[in-house]
Amino acid sequence: MTRQQTVWFSALFLIASVTALSLPFASTANANERTFNATYQVTSDTRVDLETGVGTVRFERAEGNELEVKLVAEEGDSGFFSGGDLDAVELTAEQNGDTLRLRVPEQDDIELNWVLYMPRVAEVDLDLGVGEVSGEMYAADLQVDLGVGAVDLDIYGDIADVKTDVGIGEVDIRGGDHSNNERHFISASGRASGKGEARINIDAGIGEVKITLHD
Repeated sequence: MTRQQTVWFSALFLIASVTALSLPFASTANANERTFNATYQVTSDTRVDLETGVGTVRFERAEGNELEVKLVAEEGDSGFFSGGDLDAVELTAEQNGDTLRLRVPEQDDIELNWVLYMPRVAEVDLDLGVGEVSGEMYAADLQVDLGVGAVDLDIYGDIADVKTDVGIGEVDIRGGDHSNNERHFISASGRASGKGEARINIDAGIGEVKITLHD
C-alpha cells in the first residue's frame, strides 16, 4: 500500500467587502479531470489563504510579483469517491486588502491537486483536510492545518521559529540555529529557531511532518 493510499484509508476511518480578481482558464484533459490555470498579482505584503478538502498542494519558488496557480480537479479513482460533479468545480479568487483568498466552493467527492508558483509573500495560510503538502518556498509566516496526511517542505531564508505538532505520527525538523524533535507516546512535536522574522506553525492530526530549513 502506497503512502497516499494509507492516507485515504486512515481518513475513511478517522474523519467521519470582497472583489473578484480574475477568471482562471479551465480546460478538460479527459472526462474525469479538469485543469485550471490562473495568475494573480502579489507583493511582499500579501497574505495567501488557501482552503481545500482532499488532494495535494505543492509549492514552487518563483521570482517577480505573479503567483501562478495550476489546479487539477479529478474524480477520485478509488472506492472512497463517487459521484463528484466536475462541471460544478470552479476556482475562485477574492481579494480583501492584502489578502488573496483561493477557494473551490464545490468539491464534494473531488480530489484537488494544486501547484502554486510562489514568489516572496508575507504570509501563507493553508487548510487541507486530507492529503499531502510538499515542495519549496521562500520564508514567510506559514500556518498549515492538516487533518490527515503528510507535509514535506523545504523553506529558504531566515526564520524566527518553527513549531510543529502531530497528534499521531512523526516530526522531523532540520536546519536553523537550533532544532529539536520529540516523540511522545503516539504524538510528536518539533521546534526550531533562527535569526529571521518568519514564523512557521504546522498542526496535523495524523501523519508525518518534515521541514528542512535553508539559509
